[in-house]
Amino acid sequence: MSATRSDNTTSQPPAVIDVDVVGDRVLATVERGDIAIVVEGPAGISGDEVDELLDDVPEKIEEVAELFEGSGST
Repeated sequence: MSATRSDNTTSQPPAVIDVDVVGDRVLATVERGDIAIVVEGPAGISGDEVDELLDDVPEKIEEVAELFEGSGST
């Protein structure tokens, strides 16, 4: 089973959400412009569980990017 949705609520490019359920696993892909996030989990996972799991992802991405930016300036 697969579902795709586009979210046009802001002036940013639309977020395209694609969800596939295969057996007991769900694979969700969200793309907006140059950014894509893929999440895999059990088919029964709740939105609250996904929200909690991804809560600090933006900050972690920034921290890792800063580490890589700083590694080239020695």
